[in-house]
Amino acid sequence: MTDPSGGYPSYEPGAGPGPNPYGGQPPYGSRVSYDGLSIAALVCSLTCCAAPVGIGLGIAGIVRTRERRRAGRWAAVTGVVVGALVLVLGVGFFVFAAVMGSRTVWEDDARVGQCIDRDFLDDPIKATCAEPHLGEVIWVGRFDDDLARIFRDVSRAEFCHGLPGLDPAYAAAVESGDFDVRVESDSFDESEPDDGDAFFCYVERGDGEKITGRLRDAGQQVGA
Repeated sequence: MTDPSGGYPSYEPGAGPGPNPYGGQPPYGSRVSYDGLSIAALVCSLTCCAAPVGIGLGIAGIVRTRERRRAGRWAAVTGVVVGALVLVLGVGFFVFAAVMGSRTVWEDDARVGQCIDRDFLDDPIKATCAEPHLGEVIWVGRFDDDLARIFRDVSRAEFCHGLPGLDPAYAAAVESGDFDVRVESDSFDESEPDDGDAFFCYVERGDGEKITGRLRDAGQQVGA
């Protein structure tokens, strides 16, 4: 309104400014603060465990930075994208690890006569005996002080051949020299087992050929 005495505009107490001519965006040249949630989203998205948090913070950051009300929209968007990628990769890794773990022949679960192959890490994995496979478990047990001492002093073939109760078919396979003998144990240092450590012996063809059937079964076949 106009002041009748001086012609200058006057304002009612408490009256606010008129509509923002910039359509809700801050005027040109004004300083816009960075959005903390957007930065936090980017940081969290870079870690596997916090990736879901990063995705949630990123979505919130996108909302908070729309219409340039706050800076850092790029960080919010990047947090969502990177967080989703890390989450997918993390889930894929855990699924892969679970599958590999279910196929691994663990020392506590191995059984005599079990057929095995080896994975890309050279660890023994379960195999079907009716199909060509690399080896067969010939003895399962635990180290005591005497076995641990013998294990350190002799070859793997001598050690496994001398184990009590070894099936004659497996003893003959070791004696033939056609098979390589290997030992898997849950010892911290496999060359220095301790009393109570679980282990198993298994054999593989020395010429690299695969086995079909079980070595201790009548009519077993060697070669793929």
